[in-house]
Amino acid sequence: MNFSLKSICFNFITGLYLLFPTLSIAQEIIGNEKLAIDYFNEKKFEKALPLFTELINKSPDNPMLNYYYGVTLLKNHHFETATKEALLNAVVDKTPSNANFYLANYFHALGNWPEALDFYKRYKGSKQEHRELEYDKYLDLCLKQINPFKIDKGDTKTIFVDTIKVPAPQPDEKIFPIPDSLKTEWFNFQINSQLTYHSITDFRSEAAKILFAKAWIATGKNDSIVSNTDILRKAHEETNSVTTRLALVQRIVEAEQQSYQLLRDREKYFEQARIKESAYWEKAGADKMADFITEITERERVRGERLLNEKKKAEIIPVEAPVKPTGQINGVLADEPDSLKQQSILPLNLPEHKDIIVFKVQIGSFKNGKLTPAFKTRYAMLSKFRKIDKYTDEKHNEIYTIGNFNVYKDATTLKNQLIMEGVKGAFLAAFKNGERVPVSSVVKDVPSK
Repeated sequence: MNFSLKSICFNFITGLYLLFPTLSIAQEIIGNEKLAIDYFNEKKFEKALPLFTELINKSPDNPMLNYYYGVTLLKNHHFETATKEALLNAVVDKTPSNANFYLANYFHALGNWPEALDFYKRYKGSKQEHRELEYDKYLDLCLKQINPFKIDKGDTKTIFVDTIKVPAPQPDEKIFPIPDSLKTEWFNFQINSQLTYHSITDFRSEAAKILFAKAWIATGKNDSIVSNTDILRKAHEETNSVTTRLALVQRIVEAEQQSYQLLRDREKYFEQARIKESAYWEKAGADKMADFITEITERERVRGERLLNEKKKAEIIPVEAPVKPTGQINGVLADEPDSLKQQSILPLNLPEHKDIIVFKVQIGSFKNGKLTPAFKTRYAMLSKFRKIDKYTDEKHNEIYTIGNFNVYKDATTLKNQLIMEGVKGAFLAAFKNGERVPVSSVVKDVPSK
């Protein structure tokens, strides 16, 4: 009887596994997850990593697993793309809040100070959590640009590009070509307190000329990245797909890092060019520099007169009447004078005058223009990718805003995006015919979408 009962139970359980083959896999996943989380909580991150790696491969969209996986990679000193992706997935799903702190650690380890500071400030935890994470210590180190993190480079092909600190390459004076577009470019580049260059031909040092050209190329690349980032941000705002949004967030962050690196290299190139050109004039002497300043001044005078004459010629050239097209326009032959005369005296339906209503997102207001250190940091980050407008109100407050929208919903979307990016005090401001008015007084007069 006992034997028969055991046989029945065995056959029943075997049948379950045959009917539901994924049952054993699910149990295995649950078991591994519990063990991995136990290792995580015990700070045994080396043991936890292979388990979370296996789990994330089976459930790549699970936000909590992404969090555990990202932190475990970070604790094992792996500051790779996978670390950033996992933590970003956790941050987007707000799981948990201290994912922002670990993302800050990630950028801190790479020496990306603005991004690190941004994510440190996004983290909002309790005083106890701050103590446990040593938040104040890491924030202070970041502000001082001190990197306490050890990076396990391993295979350099798998490490995120910013982890490998490569100094700006020195120019090869013999083979580096000056772009054709730069040869005709006019600019203002100050060499010292007395001398400002306006053309690439002004450079006396070949090395300085090449360094300036590299800075100019970096500027063009950055402008292209910024334009593409704007497109990505718009796509991010318009899509409802979580997977697509995550992919776009990843691309936006990578673009921001590329832009940051380009701007950093550009400033190095400019500074090196200025130093080399200044060294040239120190050797040449004050008299030769004075002669060169006279030469540049005369050249700019001639250029100014030429531009003025071209402008005057453009103003007095009569505008030719447009050629009347043949064929039909709304059923009337365009080359028939009588028909055209008849058309010209028809009453015009001119649009009625409408109030111009514009919405902006206000990100800061400062008495007498005295900016706080935090806002200066925020401004430096935002101004890389967005145009920031400034005006002074009647109370002598400097107001900083982003965007110009006729549609209320579009302005609200930008405001929410900025808040997500850490601009917690962002709010909408409305302007009617150039005058600031309460948002509630005009929102009913504009399209909602």
